[in-house]
Amino acid sequence: MAAITLYTCLCGVQKKTSNHWVLAKVSSHGVTFMPWDAELARSRDIVVLCGEGCAASMLSRSLGDWKKPAVGVTLVGSITDISAEEYELAVA
Repeated sequence: MAAITLYTCLCGVQKKTSNHWVLAKVSSHGVTFMPWDAELARSRDIVVLCGEGCAASMLSRSLGDWKKPAVGVTLVGSITDISAEEYELAVA
């Protein structure tokens, strides 16, 4: 008997045969999007997305994370220590 793998998007939709799904890999450097690959989709570090809408949502969330300042950044040549509680990044 053949094993059937069910893929489920972050939004809860299950993959069907004709869907145009996308894969994403999240790292400390950002998000990388890739076309559908069933073998790659089984990897633990890959996020399965049902399409462009969920991919756009993931990108938007990751861009929001970029606005957060690094915690405990020390300026070179200064004794000033900047923590996340003291400063926020200004966004135009």
